[in-house]
Amino acid sequence: MTGLWIVVTVWMMCAAVVATVLGRVARRGDSEELGSILEWDIDTLDHEVRNDN
Repeated sequence: MTGLWIVVTVWMMCAAVVATVLGRVARRGDSEELGSILEWDIDTLDHEVRNDN
């Protein structure tokens, strides 16, 4: 039973590392695609777009 907990713990740690790396890669890809490293506030942008119409 202890072996099972060790395997589950290692699996979850690997999954957390992979999720972190993929998240950073996606964030970097988004910033490079937009050509900026600025933080985008989606709520403000949605509000401005709605007021333009």
